[in-house]
Amino acid sequence: MKEIFVLVTMDVEKALPADRPASTTGPRNYEESAVFIEAYVERAKSHGFPVSFMIHPEVTHEHKELFNQLEEDGACLGLHLHPWKFLDGRYKAHFGGLTRDEQRDILGKAMAMWSDAMNRKPLWFRPGTFSANDNTMPLLAELGFLGGSISLPGRVYPDMCAVWAGAPPDPHFGHPAFRHLPGELDFVNIPLSVDMSRVEVRNGNLFRWDLRPDWLDADYRTIADNIVGQVVAREPAVPVVHMVTHNDNDFSDPGDRVCQNYVSALNEVVEACQRRELTAVGATFADVAEQLRAAGRKEGRFRYAHASMLDG
Repeated sequence: MKEIFVLVTMDVEKALPADRPASTTGPRNYEESAVFIEAYVERAKSHGFPVSFMIHPEVTHEHKELFNQLEEDGACLGLHLHPWKFLDGRYKAHFGGLTRDEQRDILGKAMAMWSDAMNRKPLWFRPGTFSANDNTMPLLAELGFLGGSISLPGRVYPDMCAVWAGAPPDPHFGHPAFRHLPGELDFVNIPLSVDMSRVEVRNGNLFRWDLRPDWLDADYRTIADNIVGQVVAREPAVPVVHMVTHNDNDFSDPGDRVCQNYVSALNEVVEACQRRELTAVGATFADVAEQLRAAGRKEGRFRYAHASMLDG
């Protein structure tokens, strides 16, 4: 392994009212959103990294010209969706809490709105909060999506229908029946990269550290070094370090805490690669999916249950 792909992404949320719940992601207005997006791109570009944007449907209409220009400059564009934020909010649910028919219904409406602005259908998808169930990837493949970012290994947020304990950490083809397994679907799932060395517990939920710059108390040097080291040790078909954020932080302000964390995360990933004599190569969702398809599918190994697996 001489290279590791670095996938820098952003979930582009719709602008939300000032009285929104404190934990809800999204910018205060679209003027700020545009500034934050452009600054995020420029800081990634300083390392030679393109950005992949997963865009909530309404935002494609507000930022159509911006995203057309960013795509011309090398960005990859896809669909992002929180059912409870979309349209009239008829689905008071996270994506993984919807039935297959409900997912099909809301995806159809979201794709139509996205396509109306961008003049083509989206090919990449990420659900809000990484919320998904066993119907999600087969349905996305059926609807013509080539891939996306569905899983966050180690996240266990049952109230958000985002349960990914034991999920594979590297890019893989989706499974037609079980979301935690690699399979034979023609849909490339690119998990968010996490430090597999420890599990955190907060408010009854489980998670592993990732490289998002929003953390209040993250040690980005340790997280980046552990993630890169673990990718090298696993030797996946396509080695990737994948990070995410949202369009509600001021990446144009060097004094902003989240901006400083973002710069730190980018620098630490590059340095973690350099310490191992590896090159950090910028990539988009499309690039990673192309690499995985070129590598080909590998047959999964079926395991029979045995006594040591059933103890306890």
